[in-house]
Amino acid sequence: MPKYRWGRKWFGIKSGLPRLFLHERHEQRVRWVIRILTGIGVVLSVVTLPWYVALAVSLLLVGLDAFLERTLFYYSSMFVTNMLLDYDPDEWVGTVIVSIGEPEDPQSRKIVGVWLRTNDYAKRFFEVLHTWTGRDDGTQGDLRLTFIVDEDEYFVFMYCDPERDSLKKMVDKITNRLRLAKFGKEHFPITMFQVLCKGFETSGGFALGMFLDTNSPGKEFLLAPYMTGSDGTPKPSDAAEPIRMSTYKFKIPDELTEDDLEYVHWHKIIDRTALAKDA
Repeated sequence: MPKYRWGRKWFGIKSGLPRLFLHERHEQRVRWVIRILTGIGVVLSVVTLPWYVALAVSLLLVGLDAFLERTLFYYSSMFVTNMLLDYDPDEWVGTVIVSIGEPEDPQSRKIVGVWLRTNDYAKRFFEVLHTWTGRDDGTQGDLRLTFIVDEDEYFVFMYCDPERDSLKKMVDKITNRLRLAKFGKEHFPITMFQVLCKGFETSGGFALGMFLDTNSPGKEFLLAPYMTGSDGTPKPSDAAEPIRMSTYKFKIPDELTEDDLEYVHWHKIIDRTALAKDA
């Protein structure tokens, strides 16, 4: 079963038998259906029917009753991650790659710059990224960075890890607190988080390609804010501290699997029929 999918399934097979999976708000409806089926069975027991019809109807009612009795009800809770509420893709201009040392040298240190239009927006943008790390020491933590390269364009993804340990601890805390009140029901946590994503053309020498070739995942680099200078070119911004990154993900679209969060975003949101890259 894939990690990430749209919605929640309502029907499945468990222990070789079909089973319904419904939110607890539907519990009373299911109970009433079971009562109605029981009532129909009582009425039919006093009605004279051919034995084979009575047998078939009885088996059908027993089957439906057993199926509904096995319904697994779940309750949900929502966990909301801090978001950049005023996100504007037009403010995200591009990606800047800086090498401290020869660019082709794998030993040189690299900086991945997020080029934003203004200093003020760079401040707000990186304030959110810092909260996603879950750390106060300027390190990557729970922040995730992904590059998806597709022919003449590449896409940059940034988001807070939906499987972070801190979230799992909160989910476990809620589950334990409601264990008695929700006895027999499954806890289904809903995580609301923001995926910042934008696509850019691979023209101009494609410096990102050099970074991917010489700075493999696991080698530290900086994710830093850049702003548009007076001459229209990117300049380092002092509005926020850079983030010390330890890893990133790089794939082409065909390598994405249903276990990648980017897979859902790529196939459900990104419009591959247009050259506009905002997603």
